[in-house]
Amino acid sequence: MVINDLLVYGSVIVRPTGIQRVASGIAHAMCSDVGAETVVLRDGRAFRAELPLAGAHGWLARVNEPILALLSRAPRKLQEAVRTVARGLVARLSSGRGGTSRSIGAGDWLIMLGAPWISPGVAREMVRIKEARGARIALLVHDLLPTSSPHWFGDAQGRAAKADMDLLIEHATAIFAVSNEVVDEIQRRYGRPALALPPADPQLAEGSAAHRDEAHRDRAHLDEAGSGPIILTVGTLHPRKNLEALVRIWDEWEASTEVGGAPPAPLVIMGRRHPQDAAFFEALRAHPRAARRISVRHEVSDDELASLYRRARFVVLPSLAEGWGMPIREALMAGRPSIATDAVPAALNSPFTEVVAAGDTQALGAAIRSWWGGAEPERLAAKIEAEFTPRSWGVVSGELAAHLGL
Repeated sequence: MVINDLLVYGSVIVRPTGIQRVASGIAHAMCSDVGAETVVLRDGRAFRAELPLAGAHGWLARVNEPILALLSRAPRKLQEAVRTVARGLVARLSSGRGGTSRSIGAGDWLIMLGAPWISPGVAREMVRIKEARGARIALLVHDLLPTSSPHWFGDAQGRAAKADMDLLIEHATAIFAVSNEVVDEIQRRYGRPALALPPADPQLAEGSAAHRDEAHRDRAHLDEAGSGPIILTVGTLHPRKNLEALVRIWDEWEASTEVGGAPPAPLVIMGRRHPQDAAFFEALRAHPRAARRISVRHEVSDDELASLYRRARFVVLPSLAEGWGMPIREALMAGRPSIATDAVPAALNSPFTEVVAAGDTQALGAAIRSWWGGAEPERLAAKIEAEFTPRSWGVVSGELAAHLGL
């Protein structure tokens, strides 16, 4: 398994992204269950490399957090330029951490489970080894948003992601996708067959020694939102998450209290900053009465995130586009139902979610207010406890291994 991207992530990000969680979860299971090896690629060769432990991160990641916080205040073009340079530098540093050389021969699999564009050049390295030595490429596609939504992904990283995915989809022997919706899109856009490989349902470990100090710090911040029940949304503050819709919904909800309506629920938005998040913060400034009920957090430990899920009566995802929608499944692991749009594949056909049309703010607001004012969240929470069966990383890795003949 090619883990250049996971080493980059582990070097610079303290909290894992959704793609990182999926790639790391499958990779760990593949190593333990079928004896797969993890390698980094550089200069047309493969070198054995240790897979980062779940939740592990180095000193650079801790230094990186305050740098990113400062960078988020800079103009978008400057953010993108700095991130592009940093991505290349960290990729070179992390790929040098590989150990002994690993011979790759005809018929061997090079498996990419994550985000190749995070480590510039790794996609070309995979194709180079395939063509020189007859190796086969297996690719897990998380989404095709850089191709389908260039208005959101026209920056340097978006262009790099599209180029890498185009290249790997063209050269892959086996293609997998996290949802049937992405499978269909691969067939439609590229004419290549793919198989659905839905992610496991991640357990956010609580009480781990690695996160104890961070959890204590995070609880102090989260106390600002009070200690009662909340509504929760989780995801990077990217425009496709459609968080401005929640601000408008909460503003109208607050307005209704002026004519005798019930006060709005506390809303906690947990999301990493993004270069394109300016519109969200402008919406908060433009709707101060809504902002009074909304608490925004950018970084919390897995322990505290698990606590937020349990504290929530339900989770809401107003997204306009997703490849999967991990928070839906994280919520289920905490016994919580969700309201989501039909752009979130993880919510579709689930008996534990209410689905509304993407972009229909009125329908989304009506569902949120109905659930908050009624007993539907508790009814569905009881249903989850009685009926929900989590999907494990071992099952996912077993399916992948079987398809690859491992």
